[in-house]
Parts: sequence; structure tokens; C-alpha cells
Amino acid sequence: MITRLISSLWFRATLSVAVLAYIVGRLDWRDTVNAVFTIDARYLIAAFIVDTTARATMISRWLLLLRSTGTVVNTWAAARIFFISSFIGIALPTGGTDVTRAYALARHTAEGHVALASVIVDRLLGLSALIFLVLVGLSFGSVETFFSDRTLVVGLSVATAGGLILILWADVSTRLLLPVSLQTNRLGTWLLRTADGIAHYRKRPLVLGAVLGQSILVQGLRIFEIFLLGSGLGLGVNLAYYLIFMPVGLLAFMLPISVAGVGLPQGVMVSLFRPAGVPDALSFALSTLIVLLGIFGTLPGLYLHLRARKGLE
Repeated sequence: MITRLISSLWFRATLSVAVLAYIVGRLDWRDTVNAVFTIDARYLIAAFIVDTTARATMISRWLLLLRSTGTVVNTWAAARIFFISSFIGIALPTGGTDVTRAYALARHTAEGHVALASVIVDRLLGLSALIFLVLVGLSFGSVETFFSDRTLVVGLSVATAGGLILILWADVSTRLLLPVSLQTNRLGTWLLRTADGIAHYRKRPLVLGAVLGQSILVQGLRIFEIFLLGSGLGLGVNLAYYLIFMPVGLLAFMLPISVAGVGLPQGVMVSLFRPAGVPDALSFALSTLIVLLGIFGTLPGLYLHLRARKGLE
């Protein structure tokens, strides 16, 4: 029941509007609008270039995962699937983009379990990169300035490492946890094949290392993109602060309780910048620009989707 509620577009839209109304009601929205429209164009252009580079790197790391399994897919086909799924994913809960991407690739290659395995590993390494950047940020700044202790960071790190190990040994854990009676039916067989597909990457440490490196680059670029937008708005916050807090902000944008990152994630962004003395109107303007730039980055997917529907692709 709760899962169906969270997955509902109407629920997430209502929640987004409610949180958005609450935030706007507590700040001077005129200052926010003025900040958005008076951002230094040089920083905005630079942020767009960084965003484009991050998306290209995301496609590259996914291709690396796929080709390590022997899956035949060219760069253009992977890019099309990536952009179209990103556009469709705007209205879907977190994970919807990944499911759409896996489904589209499965139709393209007729290897559903391989497609899903590549997307799962891709997502998990992306999350691991976020936690890694938190630790890097802490090494740049004074821990006492931002955290009373390291419990949260250590907990997240351990949870991520545990999740990575559990996923990469999915072939073993699935066979242990899935009842033998279910392993022979259609769903059980499909789950085992997917688990074996994930386990394939465990035997490719160089591929995992390269993809993790690209994931760190992607998350670093996304944080630098936000830093550029914040600098264009005149927030006056140093890069170390972004490195420490923006992984948390990016995780908020990934939660399945908003539409296109509108609402709660923006509230989280406002809260993250308060300790740095940033006015709520400016931090809300920053969160709005992140949403707008994210949507703008999916527009190639809309174009490709429309072409496909017209039979031009």
C-alpha cells in the first residue's frame, strides 16, 4: 500500500506542491526570482558544459559495463536509450529511469538479465562514488565545523560497502535466500540469471575500478556544476563545503517522493546552506536552477522520443 502510494504520480505531485508552498511561504520569493534571472551568465554556461560532460561520462561508463559482458550495442544506441529513459524518468519514482533504461536495452539486445544487471551495478557504483566524495570533502575541511562526530559518515560508508559486496555476490546470496522450489520457475530462473549477470562484474575488477573512477568523476562534475551555479548566484561558499554537503543534497534529489526533484529536495538544499549563512532565498534559487538545468538536460530525450514515435528512428 505504501509502495503504491509513493509510486503514485498524484501523491508525489501533491507532496511536491505542498513542500514547495511551505518553503516559498517562508522566504521572499521576489528575491528568489530576481536571483534566478540575474545569475551571472558565464557561470550558467559553464555549468551547462559541465552537465553535458557529466552525462557523456555516464553514457561512457554504462557502455564500459555492457561491453565487458560481450553485449553488442553501439554508442549511438546506448545514448538514445540513456536520454529517452532520462526524459521519461522525470515523472517516475526513483529507479524508474533505471527500469526504463534496462527495459529499452533488453528490447534492443534481447538480453533482459544482462541489461538489468548493468543498470544495477551502474547505480550502486554511482552511490559508492557519492559516499567517497563525502570522505574527500571531510579531508578538505574541518570536521568539527560541519559535524559533531563522524558516526553518520562512517555508517553510510559501511552501509554502502556492505551493499556493494552483497550485490556483487548476488549469485551466492540469491541461491541461499531464494527457496529451491522457486528457483526452477520462470521468475526464479530470471532472478538467478540476473544475479549471475551481476556476479559477472565481480570477475572483472579492472572494469569495476574503471567504472567506479568514472562514477567519481560524474559525481564530482555534478557537485562542481552546483558550485558554479552557486558562484553565479553569489553564495560565497567554498568548494569544500559543497564537497561535504552536496552528496547529501544529490541523494535527496534521488528520493522517490518528488517530481523532477521539485519540493522536498529543494527544502533539503535550503537546510544544507543555512549553516554557511546563505539566505534561504538564494539557496532556494540554487535548488531551482539545479532542477531547471536537470530538466533541460533531458530535452534531447524528448526529441528522440518524438522522432521514434513518428517512425523516424
